Formats: sequence, structure tokens, C-alpha cells
Amino acid sequence: MRYILLVLLFVSCNPVKQVLRNQEMLEEVAKVVVKGGWCANDTTYITKTDTIIEVDTLIEIQKDLEVVTFNDTTYFTKWKTKTITKTLTIRDTLKSYIVDNARVRLLQTDSARLSNEVITWEGKAKRRQLWIFALIGVWLLIRYLRDRIL
Repeated sequence: MRYILLVLLFVSCNPVKQVLRNQEMLEEVAKVVVKGGWCANDTTYITKTDTIIEVDTLIEIQKDLEVVTFNDTTYFTKWKTKTITKTLTIRDTLKSYIVDNARVRLLQTDSARLSNEVITWEGKAKRRQLWIFALIGVWLLIRYLRDRIL
């Protein structure tokens, strides 16, 4: 009997089941999980190989003529020089990323909330600054009048 009560106590106090039953708690846990980047496995990297090969060939031909005269005989020698230059250009690999949109949306809502908080705190800071300047002005005025009267 004691063991049954002990088992029921441990089964009924399972915090995971409590979170799964309560929708608000489940949403809070989901936000923490998404913010932590634990769902990064949903992010996909797609690599597409698109190979473009361009071959540029440049041929440069130089012709030289050499004339040599030797004992009434003239010798003509033609020189032909060929230079071939090949350039190979390869363009390859296009990458695209598919991002986890749930994380992006969550970060955007946090950013909007924080920017609204900044605006409200800036207004409060300006009002407090005015009060501080007013108190300093009153204090200086009282000190000035006190020195004049005495």
C-alpha cells in the first residue's frame, strides 16, 4: 500500500506533464527553446553547384625574316613564333540558407517590445532630468537670496 502511494506521488508530480497540460506554460517553454537556438536543426543549408567554364584562347604570331648574303648566294630564313595563352574561368557553388522563421518572429517581437520600453524610459529620464535641474535652480536661488539678506 505504501509503495502504491509512493508511486502515485511520483507519477502525479511530473513537471513535464504539468507543462504539457498548461498551454501558457508550454508557450513560455517554447519561447525559451527557440531563443536558445535548440531548434537550429530546422535551419537548412542548400548548396547548388552551377559550374560555368569559360576558356579564352589568345594566339600571337610573330614572323621574322632574316636575309643573309654569303658568296653570291642570298639565304632567306623565315622565323615564325607562336604564343598561345589559355585562360580558364570557373564559377561555382551557390549557397542559400533557409532560416527558422519561428526564431526570427520571436526575436522581432522581443525587439519591438524592448524599443517600446526604451521610449517610455527615455520620457521618464527627461522628466527626472527636468526635476533635478529645477531643484538645483531652487537651491541656488535660495543660497543667493540668503547671502544677499545676510
